[in-house]
Amino acid sequence: MDLIRLNEIATILNTGALNYTVFLKSFDIPLTRPLPSEVLIRQALGEAATVGGIEKVQSASVWPEVQEALLYAGEPGAGPSAIMLTSEAFAASMKMLEHTIGELAGTAAEIESFWLRKGHPAYPVFWDFAFIFKANTRATILIGSSSD
Repeated sequence: MDLIRLNEIATILNTGALNYTVFLKSFDIPLTRPLPSEVLIRQALGEAATVGGIEKVQSASVWPEVQEALLYAGEPGAGPSAIMLTSEAFAASMKMLEHTIGELAGTAAEIESFWLRKGHPAYPVFWDFAFIFKANTRATILIGSSSD
């Protein structure tokens, strides 16, 4: 996963935002053998990460969920800058992220959506998503949220 692209998107959405902060991260975990998702999540996010639920998802459902979250326009008094949301830089970064997620989903043997009961690396308020993409030799966790 392209951490630079995630950082660009977070920076754009945080620029000029009002009571709104975006958190976007990915974690790549090399695999030598299959491991339960809960173990992989704790390896990436730390031992305090307590999974509240996990469900298998189809690859086609990942990008729409991520896109909907990142395009969140906010509410009165809290949200991203409308100027930044409609900027060419944001559109270009989103297009690249869509491509990256499509490639990642296309190579995954299994994709799961999960949520954390405790130990989230950020503080989700407005939206959040978390996915784990499992392939033969690696797992990738993509997690994002926004808070006030």
